[in-house]
Amino acid sequence: MTKVAIKNENITSFGGIYHIMDVFSKLGFEKLTESVLGKRGSSGKAFSHGSIFGSLFFSYLCGGECLEDINVLIGQFKQRPNTLLPGADTVGRGLKELAEENIVYKSETSGKSYSFNTAEKLNTLLLRMIRRMGLIKVGSHVDLDFDHQFVPAHKFDAKYSYK
Repeated sequence: MTKVAIKNENITSFGGIYHIMDVFSKLGFEKLTESVLGKRGSSGKAFSHGSIFGSLFFSYLCGGECLEDINVLIGQFKQRPNTLLPGADTVGRGLKELAEENIVYKSETSGKSYSFNTAEKLNTLLLRMIRRMGLIKVGSHVDLDFDHQFVPAHKFDAKYSYK
């Protein structure tokens, strides 16, 4: 005989993301992010960088492909008690605030200029998160290799690099 249970609580197909949110919380990623990137906003009411990354990351884990998908998924995230995450507009502004100046290299032989960005603060945050998860140990030797691949962008404001 089949048993049927009647539930009065909200059920979501993205319930597995709540476990990931708990893991992020237990690892202290939000406080770590604030310690590396600094406090956001002067009033103390702004979403933290940790909340911004959380909203973006959780959206991608739930199949989001662009910032606007956050607005579709935010209702699912809010079903978890005490969860307050920013929408797509705030995430976009927060990411722009973290932008660093490009480094421009001008080739002596060709005379062409090439721009790249090492994103020092974000790389520092990434290394500290990896260390916090126990994937690398303090004092161990780690080689970080700077590789990049230019992907053609068909956007009106995209800049041409080199062929």
